[in-house]
Amino acid sequence: MHKLRIVTTSWDDGDERDMRLADLLQSKGVSGTFYVPTRPYNGLTLLTNSELRRLHSDGLEIGGHSVSHRNLARLSKADLDHEVQDCKAALEQTLGEPVTMFCYPNGRYSTPVIQCVRKAGYKGARTTRMLSLTSDFDPFEMPTSVQAFPHRMPAYIRNLVKARNISSLAKYMTKGWGSRTWVEVGKEMFDHVLQYGGIWHLYGHSWEIDQLKIWHDLAELLHYVSHHDQVIYTTNGQLLSLAA
Repeated sequence: MHKLRIVTTSWDDGDERDMRLADLLQSKGVSGTFYVPTRPYNGLTLLTNSELRRLHSDGLEIGGHSVSHRNLARLSKADLDHEVQDCKAALEQTLGEPVTMFCYPNGRYSTPVIQCVRKAGYKGARTTRMLSLTSDFDPFEMPTSVQAFPHRMPAYIRNLVKARNISSLAKYMTKGWGSRTWVEVGKEMFDHVLQYGGIWHLYGHSWEIDQLKIWHDLAELLHYVSHHDQVIYTTNGQLLSLAA
């Protein structure tokens, strides 16, 4: 697996602006997974069933993101089961096919949450852990490389410490990523994958990209990582099979 070079992306919250995002991904030849709650999150306009089916038919993956985007780690067992299982059932009814990937709302999860997600029939779940390029991870704790968001240094450090990712923390501190933009960090991490192999995983939120007006930055980064013959462009679910 070390020599495999993989690019994947994932996008949370199921906002209607995901359709613009999907068009951008496809224009660059990049694939990805859209994690969708079954109720609108924080006043957003949720993707319609027909839009979900269009994304799916275009070869993009639809994953579960709970029913109502609550902090799953704080819920009772009954509420947790409802959030995880009912989301899966609703999406599968819309798509007519199994939904195998899940994303923890706000990156919050615990051992009981993982057990619930596994029991519901998902094959894996994505976290919000960043600055990772490794293929060595638990399928239910899939990390990411970079977020489409202008994080400052303390946010990256807190993320790495929480994940106990000492190797990436050391790289972050020694390479001076704290003084660089998220696009520059993303490019350097991709260059590392090209040279040494690994998984480059970009994630974000279309509504946030719109609010921050960073569509151009996103297009620049996607263009940088696209159309490399030695790179496999895949969804999160397909990634699990490749990394096995």
